[in-house]
Amino acid sequence: MEKLSSGELDEKIRECTLCDLHKSRSNAVPGEGPDDADIMMIGEAPGYYEDQEGLPFVGSAGKKLDGLLEKAGLKRGEIFIGNVLKCRPPENRDPTTEEIETCRPYLERQIRTIKPKLIVALGRFAGGELLGKSVSVSREHGELRDSSYGGWHCKLFISYHPAAALYGADAAMKLEEDFEKLGEVVEKLDEFKTAEQTTL
Repeated sequence: MEKLSSGELDEKIRECTLCDLHKSRSNAVPGEGPDDADIMMIGEAPGYYEDQEGLPFVGSAGKKLDGLLEKAGLKRGEIFIGNVLKCRPPENRDPTTEEIETCRPYLERQIRTIKPKLIVALGRFAGGELLGKSVSVSREHGELRDSSYGGWHCKLFISYHPAAALYGADAAMKLEEDFEKLGEVVEKLDEFKTAEQTTL
């Protein structure tokens, strides 16, 4: 992908027709947050309200995320929030492998532009994409890993998707615990080493 400013990349995402999801979307959702954010939070894909507004995490899962961020000592405006897929799959079905592969250059470019010290993977699709292998969130949540993605090396924290808290008390409790732990991780951000690995 050619070199683009963040605004140009957002526009390219909004106009994207590389997979069939553009046929059913209302709006693509590039993501939202500072271009130099130390922390990125990456979920699976936009939901109904995100698709309607063109913004990430604005539905009930977004409200849950806002509360979790507060628990970690973070504010929405200081982090970048986005998704693996930039368009909503119909009926909120799981992303396909083809859709993830098609959208991958956009996420890679976003990460290379922002250069975060820490990425928080929200759910198994985000965790699997950023680690390059299958992830069991129930076993690996709350863990801090090394991630090399799109030529950028940084720390990766794995947790449940906030939507999981809407469907079960157990997941809600684990999310709260994860974000308390995330608050401790954030306090050590300045110690994290990052590195560019390739020139895209």
